[in-house]
Amino acid sequence: MGSPADTTPRLLPGERAGLALCSAFLLWANWVTPLWADDYCRTMPPHLATILRTVWGNYNFWTGRWFTTLVTFLFLDLHQYGSLAVFAVLNAGIFVFLVHVTVGMCRSAAGNPPVPSALLGLAQTVLVFLMLWWLPRTIGEVALWKTGAIGYLWPVAGEIWVLARILSRRTHMNAVQYGVVFLIATFLEPLSLLLTLFLTGTCIRAFRQGRAAPWALLCSHAGGTLVLGMAPGNYVRMRTMPPSPLTDRLDGLLGNLGSLFDPFWFPFVLLVGLGLFMGRKHLRFPDCLRGGKGWMFAVMAMAYMALLLMFPRAALAARLSFPASVFLACYLTCLLFQCPALPVFSRITELSCMGLIAMHLAIVIPDLTLLAHISHDWVASTRAQVAQDRPVVLRQITMGPRHKLLYVRKDIIFVGINPDPHNFLTACFAQAMGASSVRAVP
Repeated sequence: MGSPADTTPRLLPGERAGLALCSAFLLWANWVTPLWADDYCRTMPPHLATILRTVWGNYNFWTGRWFTTLVTFLFLDLHQYGSLAVFAVLNAGIFVFLVHVTVGMCRSAAGNPPVPSALLGLAQTVLVFLMLWWLPRTIGEVALWKTGAIGYLWPVAGEIWVLARILSRRTHMNAVQYGVVFLIATFLEPLSLLLTLFLTGTCIRAFRQGRAAPWALLCSHAGGTLVLGMAPGNYVRMRTMPPSPLTDRLDGLLGNLGSLFDPFWFPFVLLVGLGLFMGRKHLRFPDCLRGGKGWMFAVMAMAYMALLLMFPRAALAARLSFPASVFLACYLTCLLFQCPALPVFSRITELSCMGLIAMHLAIVIPDLTLLAHISHDWVASTRAQVAQDRPVVLRQITMGPRHKLLYVRKDIIFVGINPDPHNFLTACFAQAMGASSVRAVP
């Protein structure tokens, strides 16, 4: 027997306006964010045949993420034609889609609370966006950096969509949708494996309960996971890294847990905690911490981090924790929707949202504007020196309190021009700009 019909409107009051505000910001943020680091290395193949050969070579000798690599080359190749506007629009749309799916999925998991007023619905939608932005430690690296967004934001949005379909038991799809699910599963190894395991458990449970099990969905997703995990390039790349026994991987994983939590969590946890405290007569402690069925997102976050043990310590970059941060944001969202719809708390939510928007813009606009100016000056200076047919020398720029050439913090991903012209990323920049060489000097 199927799940009962959901009478909740597809877009809640105020959600459309909230998503429009998010879209406006994300379009600007994607437009001003320049190419960085590996982006330049993927703007160079001039022909589709060259791109396909590169992707095939990577699949066999470097990484199993063949579809991720293919899409990255195809989109960044638009740079050759003068604009990445298509990418900016699509990437902004995918983030907005993630916000929309998260709102709907978490409201359902929280027990479908009463439909809010338009103003409260707008505030809740924007708060979900702000949680998805500020809870991950390196949002710029996974949502604005072109290469990183395709490799992390896109699969997370896709897998959250798949998860929402599973939880709402809307698992019957058409052939095109099954194909999309297959491709989604070819992006990110631990996340793909986690959803395949979750789907397997769902199918077994449905079979035991005498319900129709989503076998077709499981096969399409598991097929993508298998193609991703069995790629020869995964094992070639693994052999290039230093040995990493289990104890070493555990130590690296514990260190990577620091990517999940930082002071930016405080205002969101404070708001949710205040709401739960005000509603303590309706839902007592510790039951209120379950978030309806939202506790499963916290479990999935822990399960995802445990799956990172498949990677050697040397491969544990902070951006790998992004899916776990999204699951924790989903859990907090469920708790937010569990808070009582009291007039006082509704007003607190609306005022908190306004304050957090102001904080968000006060931090992000200067950061992204600075990055855009640095990149613009590099490109302009490089083109001027290339026109004079001489090796390019740029002023060395560092960032952060330790004056680093590689600096990643929240909305900032900065990769400076290296003094060594043979540095891999600096050489990519030189080749993409048509320069014989590029180097930086103090």
